Amino acid sequence: MSVRSALLTAALLAAPTLLVAQSPAADAAAPTPTVHPRAGNELELGRLFTNWIYTAQFDSLFAHMREETRTSMGSPDEMAEQFDGFTGQVGEETKLLGEMVVMRKGNPQYWRTAEFSMAPEPIQIRWVIVDGEIWGLGINPASQAPPIDPDQD
Repeated sequence: MSVRSALLTAALLAAPTLLVAQSPAADAAAPTPTVHPRAGNELELGRLFTNWIYTAQFDSLFAHMREETRTSMGSPDEMAEQFDGFTGQVGEETKLLGEMVVMRKGNPQYWRTAEFSMAPEPIQIRWVIVDGEIWGLGINPASQAPPIDPDQD
């Protein structure tokens, strides 16, 4: 296993993750998202990227990642393998609890929190999106959300 794969595996093992089709009904009853006033189109892009991860469109994700992010993820096939391993752990998204765009470490992030059919607690998917490009991805239990920048007004 390469160092890159080991790091991705370790990050994903720290929290359950999912990769299955999302229920269309989940978005129908979704709460109104909170969007940071300095945000651009991160809400729409975050939704799109999440859909791509749910539907295993890893080539599309890689096409929208900056070079450093692609390098850290390995390849679309490696990313797919990692996520496939976690699909059975959390099941599918059953209820969208909330989504928001926040600033973290000076960059906009789309955060999606949802319940999953087999997860013991809500899961959060976080996309770092800078100028329309994926700079990072985080998936963790919602209770382990990292801190956001203090100036969110």
